[in-house]
Amino acid sequence: MLISFDENDASKIRINFLILKLMSNNDRLFKIPEAVLLEYAEVVAELYPANAEEFIAFDSTFTAEYGNAIKESIAAVKTQKSDQIVMNEMAECTQKVLDAMSDCNHAYKSISYFVRKAFKDNEAVQNQFGFRDLHKVRNSQAKLIYFMEEHAEITAEYKNELLAEGCNAMLIDSLFQKAERLKTANIEQEKFKKERGVLTQDRSQLLNKVYGLVKPLSDVARIIFSDDEAQLAKYSLPKPKSSQNSSDDLIES
Repeated sequence: MLISFDENDASKIRINFLILKLMSNNDRLFKIPEAVLLEYAEVVAELYPANAEEFIAFDSTFTAEYGNAIKESIAAVKTQKSDQIVMNEMAECTQKVLDAMSDCNHAYKSISYFVRKAFKDNEAVQNQFGFRDLHKVRNSQAKLIYFMEEHAEITAEYKNELLAEGCNAMLIDSLFQKAERLKTANIEQEKFKKERGVLTQDRSQLLNKVYGLVKPLSDVARIIFSDDEAQLAKYSLPKPKSSQNSSDDLIES
């Protein structure tokens, strides 16, 4: 009998990525990739001064410094961690947990062998090592931590009997450290899960500000440059890949 972790552990990282992506996209006002938005914003911020008079003549809320305002909004976004960095950090936290769980799993299987050898006719002692409780901890990191801490204590209590049957003393002595490593990894992962929501929300708000500044340029350009395809193309906001703004589109740019 062994600590059988969910066979889909490897997919949990991908699920975390998907959740993070959904979190980061749900509050965004735009439907294009953020890299595309930022690239577009950088370009129109540079183009704007040459056409500022035309935009201001049409809509007096535009100013000569509008391009600089766009640049400042882009700079604010770049002070934040990108989605990819956050996902990489989440993957690192998750992998630490999986590695610690695997280490505990291997140690538990090893100790279990010697427990059965030393107490083959004593089910009561075997159950002290958690043989009867495995199903309760298999799908819970928190319960598994507590289980490993108790397992380390009971193993230390029966250390002499296990050593007599050939168990490695270093393995027995390492159990507390393995349990602590799992606890630390789990805390780091849970802490990051809570923090990432704030990180994602802050970045989304800053990206929305960028979008809020460049979208009016694109809208107005459709009017003032309606007869100038070259100029219109410069200011046209990129569309989502699958969108042609037809009646069959599910999304619109």
